[in-house]
Amino acid sequence: MSSNKRRKLEVPPDQPPLSAFARRKALQSITRSPGSPKKENEGYQGKLFTTGPSVGDDVKVEAPPTRVDRNTTSSTQHDLNPDGSQTERDEAGQSSSLESRVVSPEIQVDRPPLALSSFRPNKSNFGELGNGTLRIKLAPGERLVVLGQYELSVKKGQVTMMGSIIQASKISYPVFALLSHSVPVIRCLATDINEAEISLRQYQPGLETLGALSPLYSNLGNKNLASLGIQSQENLEKPTKSTFQILFSPEDASQQTYVQPIISAPEWNAVLAKCSTNVIDTRPPILMICGPKSSGKSTFAKLLTNKLLFPVEAPFDDIKKSKQTGVALLDIDPGQPEYSPPGQLALLHIQDPNYGPPFTHPIPGTESRILRSHAIGALSPAMDTNHYMACVLDLVSHYQHLQLTAPGCPLVINTPGWVLGTGLEILVELITRTRPSGIIYMSQEGPPEVVNSLKEAAKSTPVTTLPSQVSEYTTRTAAHLRTMQYLSYFHVKPESHNGLSWNGLPLTSIPPWEIIYSGENAGILGVMCYGEQPTPDLLADTINGSLLAVVVIDDMAAIPGWAQTEQEGVGAEKSAETTPQQDLLAEDTNMAILEEDSFEPRQIQTPLILPTPKEGISYFNPANSITLNPRHSHSIGLALVRGIDVARRRLQVLTPIAPSVIQEINDAGKSVVLVSGKLDTPGWAYTEELTLKTNREREESTNDNMILDGAEEDEDEINIKGTDTPPVSESLRNPGHGFENAPWVEKLEGSQGRGVGSRVWRVRRDLGKQGDGE
Repeated sequence: MSSNKRRKLEVPPDQPPLSAFARRKALQSITRSPGSPKKENEGYQGKLFTTGPSVGDDVKVEAPPTRVDRNTTSSTQHDLNPDGSQTERDEAGQSSSLESRVVSPEIQVDRPPLALSSFRPNKSNFGELGNGTLRIKLAPGERLVVLGQYELSVKKGQVTMMGSIIQASKISYPVFALLSHSVPVIRCLATDINEAEISLRQYQPGLETLGALSPLYSNLGNKNLASLGIQSQENLEKPTKSTFQILFSPEDASQQTYVQPIISAPEWNAVLAKCSTNVIDTRPPILMICGPKSSGKSTFAKLLTNKLLFPVEAPFDDIKKSKQTGVALLDIDPGQPEYSPPGQLALLHIQDPNYGPPFTHPIPGTESRILRSHAIGALSPAMDTNHYMACVLDLVSHYQHLQLTAPGCPLVINTPGWVLGTGLEILVELITRTRPSGIIYMSQEGPPEVVNSLKEAAKSTPVTTLPSQVSEYTTRTAAHLRTMQYLSYFHVKPESHNGLSWNGLPLTSIPPWEIIYSGENAGILGVMCYGEQPTPDLLADTINGSLLAVVVIDDMAAIPGWAQTEQEGVGAEKSAETTPQQDLLAEDTNMAILEEDSFEPRQIQTPLILPTPKEGISYFNPANSITLNPRHSHSIGLALVRGIDVARRRLQVLTPIAPSVIQEINDAGKSVVLVSGKLDTPGWAYTEELTLKTNREREESTNDNMILDGAEEDEDEINIKGTDTPPVSESLRNPGHGFENAPWVEKLEGSQGRGVGSRVWRVRRDLGKQGDGE
């Protein structure tokens, strides 16, 4: 039944009523991205929203509530000193009620722009030396936020950054403060009596050249920066270009994007300070970090590792001793590793602090090194949990061997974010086998059954729950970060003696390695597949253009069933021997020995290795579905199969593995197996050359426009401006070069290559029509 009551809309007479479409467009024009210019009464956040004003009302946009854990209050509103004492508020110097925002997310809260650096340059605390080097004095309580790539050295006093206390020395530390992650903050603690004097120096290892090969490396703040912020350049005659830039406020970012400094919750700081005080003990601590996805495990592990390298309130001699001992990092998260490409588990001996995202060190630097690594051929332990645990336990045994050469070296275990079902079973078994001295769970929201299971498995070992990391804005997804890790790994220059450096040329311009895959002088024992087992006639198509793990066979007992075959007649005697790591584990009652029988299948189909019908590639029989025993094998990296030369029986591969490592394997007479699994398709490698060509054409078009507009630079000076862009190969200079010459790449126009159902369906609505019941 219809009603005679009508709703009255109070609309000013000078403004006509808006339709739903016009109103939605008006709201969309107000809802801006973080990089757009700011307006008055607007908070600096990645996303903006409104509570739905009535037609004709003034629209006021407020910042959304920050996501926090329900069991914590104001976790990001305070900052503690490394000893746990509170000295500052949040980065903006303000406080707000986070509890009310959790209860009522629609409450609008005015939030002023985020203040980054509290340091203000003047003649007494700032000086510019030659080659763009800056000399800065920080008073107690001041902080400095720098964007870009630079080398940091402390000349007087001490500063804190990313969990570590850096004292005055002649050592320079490379820092990568890029917009893909939270930016580090350099602080002079308020508890310090004297000021700190630091030096910021230009740093160009070649990472900035990768921006011409992939759009994921663009807009990271590592190109065409100025040494000082916009507010501080007003009195300068000519701003100088630099690899870094001091940020005083978010508007100083040259890319006009959201800048988030690293925020460590008070609970984090308390645990970090407690862990670092137990470094010099009779028994080195073994700290296990676990928790759900995107909870801050990797960030906390990075802060904890830096804290253990530089203990809090320790004398300089103790810090030097801890630096020599180093920290062992057991990185068993195959989806987001810190010092290796995705799909690998690694045990590392860290002796350098970590001041950058993972893609800035896809392999360790000069002093840190990988002790041992294993390839599982997947981004998650779910594909083969038994093989995953076998690899983890082997890495743990090698940590025990490290105690002989570096006694007192602590261990940090970073686990994957799989905490339910089988993932919880893996964590429980890992706790039972390794028996850590402390367990840190990175969530105060549970699930309760997960925390209870961990406490039950830990028994007397303390389990500490910490609030998850607050993440307000991200510019890269997990898949994007993996792609950046792959790309950075394959462009690292092998055997760099002065730190890591990168080659900005596309992979198509790099000569590949050639491996004889069959015959008497074969360079590999064969190709093995983890997970899905393709038939022999499909193996070449499976591995061509894909990523393979290069696994070294230390003992032929690594191959299940090798002793039962007639090939070379070896394997039975060597498998009966024990390694030094096994003997060491037998003496340690806190560790468990991996059973050898778990890698011996009940029945082996012969032949163990068979050739593919067309190409003749040595292929481990897919009927067996075996994996290599990690006790007798280890991985040395990844290789990209660029092509297969069937006529010459050769695989053409690209790999950043150093030639000296390959030569050492050949001299030792060890065999190599290439392992194929379920890693990401390297589409980034297929399009590098095309992306470079597009960027070059865009740059040349811009230069031509500058000439036509009457620019004073001549042609030589214009070409010099593109120094960050690597030179183009001759194939790209050919006007006829296009998608038809690029392997594995096809150019699609419009809806070509897509099914009919893939198009977007749009619903048509007649908003002005009355209902049928009226």
